[in-house]
Amino acid sequence: MRLNPPDAYWKKDVALFFGKRFALMIKMLYPIALIVPVAASDIPAQYAAAVIGIVAVMAGTFGAGESLTVDLNDGILLRVSLTPLSPRRIVFEILAVNAVLDFIQILPALLIVYALNPAPLVWILAATFGVFATLVTANCIGIFIANFTSSPADVLLYATAILAPLIYVSGFFRNQNPTGVSALLRDFVPFAYMNDALQAVFGLAARSAPFEVFLYPGIIAAVLALGVSLTAPRLLSPRL
Repeated sequence: MRLNPPDAYWKKDVALFFGKRFALMIKMLYPIALIVPVAASDIPAQYAAAVIGIVAVMAGTFGAGESLTVDLNDGILLRVSLTPLSPRRIVFEILAVNAVLDFIQILPALLIVYALNPAPLVWILAATFGVFATLVTANCIGIFIANFTSSPADVLLYATAILAPLIYVSGFFRNQNPTGVSALLRDFVPFAYMNDALQAVFGLAARSAPFEVFLYPGIIAAVLALGVSLTAPRLLSPRL
């Protein structure tokens, strides 16, 4: 696929995503390879939902963080910081574009899941929005990590340290019926609402109502996006 050379930093990610057909095919197929066999199997519904959630969380966090640290090491971000554009605008564009690209990557797998597991339209829409809100949140985490390291390996380490407790609190595999403090913390993690909606798609009773899956993750993701945009001056500053 031929694309014009990017004339903005965010277009670089678009060009890299769509630029090579074979690489694009691999990017689109690997979520299908991970998710669809699980969705079509007889494993308990809560674990099938958890697999989709893990794929979304990992794709968003590692993709944004590693990409930014590579560009930091190559000096690309330093050169971008010398342009007249606001650093906050640059970081917001990075976040938005990466979240949309991640969503495009995982959407075919989601559509197959919905075809294999017919569910009410409201839950399909809620699950789709929940996945997108999770991708925005995961990309926020990746960008936040890039503020503190220029090593892609460190991104993996720090991301794992951050994601492990969030995944636990969300109830993907354990802690599925939280009480007390765990239940309170769960309400502030967008991953949990996505997990609820996906479980409803697979036929389980959901802890959250559909409107909650739209409302709360949307608010939390927006706040995180604003917060990570405020780190732009540090992210684009020269590293020693």
